[in-house]
Amino acid sequence: MTHQQPNPPGDADSSSPPQPDGPPHHFQPGGEFGQQPPQPTGFDVAPVGAGRKALIIAVVGAVALLMLITAAYAVYDGYIKEDSGVAACKAMRDGKNPDGSEITDEYSKAPEAEYRKLREVFADSRHEDIRMHGTAFVDLVWQISQTSNEGLDDALDHSAPLESHMLRLAAACADQGVIVN
Repeated sequence: MTHQQPNPPGDADSSSPPQPDGPPHHFQPGGEFGQQPPQPTGFDVAPVGAGRKALIIAVVGAVALLMLITAAYAVYDGYIKEDSGVAACKAMRDGKNPDGSEITDEYSKAPEAEYRKLREVFADSRHEDIRMHGTAFVDLVWQISQTSNEGLDDALDHSAPLESHMLRLAAACADQGVIVN
C-alpha cells in the first residue's frame, strides 16, 4: 500500500490555487505593516480633541458673556437708573403725585388701580426707609379716601399715623437729597 502525500501549497502539480493563512493584508505605502498611511495633501487635519477644545472655549465664552451682561444690568439698576422712591420724592417736591402725574382733585375717591400704581412706586424703592414710610403713607391715604362722609371719625383716627409717616417719608427723602415740603 502506497501512501500518497498531499502536495504542499504552491506545488505545480496542485489542482487548486494556494489559500492564504488568515485575513488578507493590504499594501500600505510608506513603510512597515501597522504604520499609518500618509495623510492626503491639501487638507488641514485637526488633531484629535480640537473639536472638544473649541466647544469648551465656546461654552466658557458664553458663560462669561452672560455674567458680564448680568453685572452690567446690576450696575445700571443699582447705580445709574434713578430709584423709584427717590423719583417719587422729587415728584412730591414738585407738587405732583408720587408717580409724577398731576394732582387733580385730592378729595375724590381714587380708583384702586391708581392706588396700586402709587403704592408700587414706593414698594420698588431700594431705600428701606422710603419703601416703608411711602407704602404706609399711600395705604393710609387710600383708606381715608375710601371712607364716606359718615366715616369722618374713622378718617380722623388715621390722621396721627398719616402725619407720622408723612414726616418720616419727608425725612427719608431728605436723606437722599430731596427736600419735600
